[in-house]
Formats: sequence, C-alpha cells, structure tokens
Amino acid sequence: MLRRFFNSCFHKRTELSPSKSPQSGGSTETDSSDATCVSSKSSHTPNFPRAGSRVSSRQEAEAEAHTSSAASDHTMPKPKKDKAVRMPKGWKPYERSQKAARYYADTQDKDAAKANLGPLKAKLNQLFDELIPGTSKADGRLVAIDEINAEQCMEYFQRLGTNPETCELFIVLDVVQAETMGTIKRAGFVDGWARAVAESQGKVTPDWSGQRQYLQSRMAQVNSDPAYFKRLYDLAFQVSREPPQKAVNMGVAVACWEALYEPATHPWRSATVDWLGAWTAYLKDKFSVSKAGPEGNVEVEWKRTVSKDLWSQTRLFAAKTMEDETLSFWSEDQAWPGLIDEFVVWCREKGIVAMKNGENCEMEE
Repeated sequence: MLRRFFNSCFHKRTELSPSKSPQSGGSTETDSSDATCVSSKSSHTPNFPRAGSRVSSRQEAEAEAHTSSAASDHTMPKPKKDKAVRMPKGWKPYERSQKAARYYADTQDKDAAKANLGPLKAKLNQLFDELIPGTSKADGRLVAIDEINAEQCMEYFQRLGTNPETCELFIVLDVVQAETMGTIKRAGFVDGWARAVAESQGKVTPDWSGQRQYLQSRMAQVNSDPAYFKRLYDLAFQVSREPPQKAVNMGVAVACWEALYEPATHPWRSATVDWLGAWTAYLKDKFSVSKAGPEGNVEVEWKRTVSKDLWSQTRLFAAKTMEDETLSFWSEDQAWPGLIDEFVVWCREKGIVAMKNGENCEMEE
C-alpha cells in the first residue's frame, strides 16, 4: 500500500511541471512578436492536458505494474531452515518392513495351505458321517445333520479308546472345539482336526488311528505343560455349564475334578496327603444329600453350585498344596474363597494336615 501511494504522488508531480514554465516565460518577454509566439504557445498548451492526462493515467498504471513486478522479481525468498525429521517414539522402520514382508509371506503360505485343506476336510467330513446313526442315513437326512448328541459322542469316544472319566475327555472336546459336554458339531470336528493335522506337519493322519495317536501325545503333555493343563481345566468349566447359567452344578464340578486330577494321569496327591480324596470327601460331606431313587437306587442331590472364581482358585490351591502339604502358605487374611478357608479348617480338624508348633486347628472367628 505504501509503495502504491508513493508512485501515485510521483506521477501527479510530473504532470504539473510542464504547465509552470510557459507561464513564467510569457510574463518576462517584452517583444511583441516573441510575446505573440509565447502567447500562442501558451494558449496552445491547455489543449494537451486531456490527451496528456489519458497518457499519464496509462503510464501510471504501467509504471505501477512495472514497479510491483520489479519489486517481486528482486524480492529474495527467505531460506527455509532445515528441520530434522522427527520419527515417532518407538519407530523402527526396519522392523516394520520386516513385519510387512512376513505378513505377505504368511498370507501366501495361508493361501497355499487353504488350497491343500480341501481334500483333508473332505476326508474329515466322511469320518464325521460315520458317527451319524444308521437310521438317519436311511431317512436321507445325512446332509442336514451338522452335530451329534451325547449318545453318538460316547460312540466316538469308544472309537478313539478314550476314557470319558479322565482328562482324555477334555482333550477330545478341546480338539473338536466343543461348546457343551454332550454335543459335537460338524464344523468344530472338521476344522479342529484339520488344524491338528496341519500343525503336526504330516505326523497325524486324518483317520481314526491318527486321532488316537494324537490324543496319546496330548496326554503326555498334560503333566509336562502347566499351560496346557490350565487350558483343559478352563475348558472343563465352560463345557460343563448349562446355558444360560454362569455356574456349574456341584455334582458336575466334582466329577470334573475327579477326571482332571485322575491319579494315573495328573494326580492331586502330595507325599503323604491324598488331596483329591480329601477335597471331594469334604464337598460331599457338606453339600450332598443322598436319597432313594424311583428304582430303589441311591440318588445324590447337591445343595450348591461352583462359580468361575471358586473353580479357578481351586486349581491354584491344588498347585500350592503340591508344593507345601502343611498348608503353611494359607492364611485367613488372604483372598482365598470362603469354601477353601473352610476346607483348610476341616483338614486340620480331621488330622489330615500335620500340626506345626502347636497350631490351633480352629479358625479364629
């Protein structure tokens, strides 16, 4: 704005300067001829301002444009400061490129694996069809059957030589991705065994003998791998619930504990104490009621359920008792469930746990 203001003032002054000199010359001349010439010249001067004004305005615009363009041409750009590129915290481009390469490699491997799973899943579907009762096949309902019930599950366990009263039961249910105790779905059977065969890299064959071999290897892992045992332990609670219930019937929970801690596979027994026997005896003594059944047999009713917290804490308590059968790790100030606290007192009252330094077997009220 200031540059334009100065340019406009400069052009106005140049327009006024020619008109002043003739007036001063005309007033000093004494010769008539010269005066005539001067007067004629001065009289002719007023004819120029209109044309001159038009030329002056054009020149003014051109000069203004020229000045602004010249100023912009000679204006040097400010040098930009080089700023160091700041990487985000923890940025590791090399690792990211490696992860991307692994991702595409894994994607290609998965695509190739999916292509190879077609014949494998077809074979597993044939095995599942063998578990469907013959009456259903005769009725032509084979395609519509996508799950087997408890009776067919027992026949399946017999094919595998599985004892459903041991930890083997939960190994099978884990492989076939079972959601409940007495039901196996076709999708879980096919996908679960296809994954087991693929992970074994050809060591497990998609037939009954291959499945039996796989289960035997898993049984050996139960004692050597605590994480795998925990997985089966948590699965036992999940499949034992009756939806929409969030807890498990005490009788079913006792049966699951007896299967998971079966003496031949994963015993809950320390050097001098049979903890599984003591635990189940305590629960039966406290929560079970025996009565005669309609056929003269004895039926047992349970008065309590087992929550998820009690189920999980019992596994931790069992692991502690295997390390210290004197129960010195236990304290009533700790956050054990009340049922476990009462079990400790019961063990001391029954003399199952040896007293140390004259401990009082009674829990303080």
